[in-house]
Amino acid sequence: MSEPLRRNRDFVLLWSATLSSTLGAQVASVAYPLLALQLTGSAVHAGLIGSAAMAAGIALRLPAGALVDRWDRRRTMLVCDLARAVLVAATVTGSLLGFLDWRMLLGVAVVSGVCGVFFEPAETALLRRVVPTEHLPQALAHNEARQYGATIAGPPLGGLLFNLGRTVPLAGEFLAHLLSFAAVLAVKPPAQAPAPAPAATSPIARTAPSTPDRPQSLLRDIADGLRWTWRQRFLRVLLVTAAGFGLVFSALTFTAIVAARQSGATPADVGLMMAISGVGGLLGALAAPRLQRRSPTSVVLAMFWVAAAAIPAMAVRPTAWTIGPLLAAAFFLAPAANAILYTYQMTITPDHLQGRVLSSLALIGGAVAPVGPLASGLVLEHWGVRAALLAIASVMGLVALGATWSRTVRHLPPLDRARAVG
Repeated sequence: MSEPLRRNRDFVLLWSATLSSTLGAQVASVAYPLLALQLTGSAVHAGLIGSAAMAAGIALRLPAGALVDRWDRRRTMLVCDLARAVLVAATVTGSLLGFLDWRMLLGVAVVSGVCGVFFEPAETALLRRVVPTEHLPQALAHNEARQYGATIAGPPLGGLLFNLGRTVPLAGEFLAHLLSFAAVLAVKPPAQAPAPAPAATSPIARTAPSTPDRPQSLLRDIADGLRWTWRQRFLRVLLVTAAGFGLVFSALTFTAIVAARQSGATPADVGLMMAISGVGGLLGALAAPRLQRRSPTSVVLAMFWVAAAAIPAMAVRPTAWTIGPLLAAAFFLAPAANAILYTYQMTITPDHLQGRVLSSLALIGGAVAPVGPLASGLVLEHWGVRAALLAIASVMGLVALGATWSRTVRHLPPLDRARAVG
């Protein structure tokens, strides 16, 4: 038997590093728009910073996954943390000396976002090498708790630090990336295995792309990753359901904010409503190890159907104090279900393809999410809050029905036999 996760030094360091880095990014998500507003007084400039960073991340996600598979993953994380720390230090210096403007802030936000696109798949792929297979579900559940915790704590902390001075949250972000760098530096994972080059007669050669003696082009690497991902029946199902879930919750988050404001909620009330929803996810992440002992199929399907039931309930009385707890209920099972699904993904994916598969899932699964707020806005403008919530509930119901109809989801094997899903 391998040692428990709490005694796995490399996992604890990797988890702590990513917590620090994620918390720094969440602080920055509030600090940068506030700083841009203070510098320019323009909401357009403040919005451009966030949009440009997101657009750069989307454009580079697939190349990042392919490059992460080529590079040493630990070294990639170190370079990303160091680059972000240097950029934030330059921003702090510019602010203190009085030559910081919104264009410099835009450049820092974009490059920091790009670093995050490389950091995330490198961290997840590295996790597979520092955690034994039998502990992977528990490790991924801990990662879900980390993400929800940082999402809940980061934005309020960013606002609080900004009130102390406009450079204070940037100094906090700088410290977060330095702490992450130090923790990753202390990780000593097993050597990264080279990609296999199977013979043409090998059955593996029909499922995993080989690596020739001469390096392939980046586009060929990306195409190989996408092709391999699409050939796996489980990953196809995961892509479709993740896309549907992302579309629903991007629309729902926007609609919940509009509904709360139209019901008379103050901005502080809206913030509290979203914090309550995040607490639901955090509690679910803490309960995930226990939930994972149940049937994987029941946990995954329950996540879809609980959300499908919670959303129309919001339409009965669409206020912040109704929507917040219902959002928390909808988010509660998501961490356990995500940990289960990604345990299967990481188990069936060869190590030399982890970065590409993770990036493919993130890009394609989230590609339709930007449509959510726009479509919801159109329904809100013409038919109102209740119609928008019921429309979102209908889409969620279709996603839940599709997941229930899928034989792949209905016949998920126990987590200790995760390879059977492939």
